[in-house]
Amino acid sequence: MKGILIKSIGGFFFVAAEDKEIYQCRIRGRIREKIYPGDKVEIDPSTQTLEKLYPRDNILKRPQVANVDQVIIMLALKNPEFKPSLLDYFLLLVESSGFKPLLVINKIDQAAGDYQKMFVDYEQAGYKVHFISVKQEINLGVLLAELDQKINVLTGPSGAGKSSLLNKIIADADLKTAAVSKKLKKGVHTTRMVELLALDNEGWVADTPGFSSMTNLNLEIEAADLSWYFPEIAKFNNQCRFNRCSHTHEPGCLVQTKVEAGEISASRYQSYQRIYHELKAKERKY
Repeated sequence: MKGILIKSIGGFFFVAAEDKEIYQCRIRGRIREKIYPGDKVEIDPSTQTLEKLYPRDNILKRPQVANVDQVIIMLALKNPEFKPSLLDYFLLLVESSGFKPLLVINKIDQAAGDYQKMFVDYEQAGYKVHFISVKQEINLGVLLAELDQKINVLTGPSGAGKSSLLNKIIADADLKTAAVSKKLKKGVHTTRMVELLALDNEGWVADTPGFSSMTNLNLEIEAADLSWYFPEIAKFNNQCRFNRCSHTHEPGCLVQTKVEAGEISASRYQSYQRIYHELKAKERKY
């Protein structure tokens, strides 16, 4: 019987069949590869033995989830306050891992004014953005349809409402909700173990440990490659005067010209510059 691994605890592997019935299995000794949530496997339900691991399409390294279709980056507009720089770091983490990001912005019920203007630059760069309120149950159905028939990884800073979202869209999820520190306005991390959770449609979602800050994030990319992970910059990479243009100071840089003309977001370009110099400083250090 074919199934999908949803979690492992100790020497036990929990596998969901196509009807989403869960089997607690032991692994057959001849399987030497490490198995992760999202892996497609073959089990013998009579002996509750995991017999075979099917080839993977991909694997997300942090956290380790196999066969991922998209990564949901969830942030809040308020409590904690939205910071574009934090979103840019999450986007870079997902882009550099080779996965498709989906942006979900929560707590729109707390927003004042035209909050969607803050995300026009991201939409113009090609990112899909969903605006929701978990508390008021606004736009949850539209988001749920976006997750159908996919293995989704849910990530983002603590306090953004990830556990609250899952409690709304998954029956009996019963995930502990993070409190938000009033002193620092940062969420208190609650989710510890990566596990695939079944949605009410044909989708799956993995809740992952959140980051209360990105200061400990170690981006495994070089400064020279950074521009490829900013879609609005990447499309001009081969059109500058110099090969391997860093887009930071060189004469004849088309990217800088596009920024001055308003065709590339100035704030996104500033974020690119900041991260570029951070990566260069790290390279000089090592």
